[in-house]
Amino acid sequence: MTEHVAAPPTPPEESLARSRRHKVVGGVCGGLGRYFNLDPVIFRVPVALLSVVGGVGLIAYGLAWLLIPFEREEENEGRRLLSGRVEGPGLTALLFIVAGCGLLLATIGDGGGVAWFSVLVFGALAGAASWSRRRGEQAVAMSPRGVAEVVAEAPPEAQAPPAPPGPSWWQGTAERSTGYLWGPADAKPGDYQPTPVPGARRPMEGWPPVQPPARRREWPFSALVLLLALVACGSGTALAWSSEPLGAALAVGLACALAVLGTGMVFSAFRGRLGAGTVASVIVTSVLLGAASVLPDNITTSVTTPTWRVASADQLRSAYVVGSADARLDLTALDVPAGERVSTRVEGGAGQITVLVPADVTVVVRADVTVGAFTYQPLKDEGSPAVRIDDVDGGIDVHGSHTYPPEHGVEAGGTVELDLELGVGHATVRRAAATSETTEGSNP
Repeated sequence: MTEHVAAPPTPPEESLARSRRHKVVGGVCGGLGRYFNLDPVIFRVPVALLSVVGGVGLIAYGLAWLLIPFEREEENEGRRLLSGRVEGPGLTALLFIVAGCGLLLATIGDGGGVAWFSVLVFGALAGAASWSRRRGEQAVAMSPRGVAEVVAEAPPEAQAPPAPPGPSWWQGTAERSTGYLWGPADAKPGDYQPTPVPGARRPMEGWPPVQPPARRREWPFSALVLLLALVACGSGTALAWSSEPLGAALAVGLACALAVLGTGMVFSAFRGRLGAGTVASVIVTSVLLGAASVLPDNITTSVTTPTWRVASADQLRSAYVVGSADARLDLTALDVPAGERVSTRVEGGAGQITVLVPADVTVVVRADVTVGAFTYQPLKDEGSPAVRIDDVDGGIDVHGSHTYPPEHGVEAGGTVELDLELGVGHATVRRAAATSETTEGSNP
């Protein structure tokens, strides 16, 4: 006869939750330390370091705060925010994310060093946590006796204390439907009420009736907050429009809108109710604010149309700088003898830059367009209504060097070097016949 040995019971799987006991700010690091069987300090030190350097730690901590629920709770702070219940913890986590995004955008221009450092730190932390978690699971799997002892020694489930017995009058049987077995002769059912004992269960469920707590009056003012945010955005942008570049003007308006939305969320945490649209508006406004903050400073709010016509090498400037403009540099009247070389630079924030070059020169172009395109148009063929385009390069971060020889059948002259730098727009180099205008225009 084979004896069957019952397998020891397995402990319930522990879920990831924020800690209430080991909590410094939101309990995220304490919960991660308990789940991965590591000291919470191992999580706190890298998060604090990456919060100061680059802001990635603030973003990660805020996201974890929103997504990981408190222990013994099923609903996380992110779900509360999306359902319109704006409370202090969820608001603080959202502000962590916004502040971290601001710090991250401020360090974008460092060449990516901070981003790579953050990735390496988080990768090492994730590897250590995974190894510790796997090691703990293997130790539990290899020690069934220890699991059984832990389950056996676990305290029983807490239960409510039993109601203490007290004196009572027992009603007689059906034959003696009147009166009681003992007690006053004139007593009637319901006359006796036992003295309540502290901590004892009430003899009848729901007695005395419990009045539900008065609900806090909440004012739905999502539409008002969104309207005030739009007004603040328009007012802030209008005030900075004439004195600041485009990126700074938009950043001022979006910052005013974000301040109004944040004030509304703080107020709703105490007296009101906001919907999921307000939370989505905060996220969209933060993203737009970050995009506005990285716009180049040479993109202005006003558009100009300067035209420069150069007839000799002495009139050619070393650089032509414009903001948002439709600029044109006319070099068709410039005579560059063979073997000589002239150079200039045209820099613009946004718009269109067109450089007209003679037909007999060799053109060396170094184009750098952040978002947009660069094209080269040779001399238009006689009798052809269409404009020829021999070279097109467009997209994001367009840069490169191009060399274009003189037109066929034209005696070769010297070399013209062009540096074209444009933030957003279209840069064009076009061959054109010489013009009779030989005076240099001014930059309006």
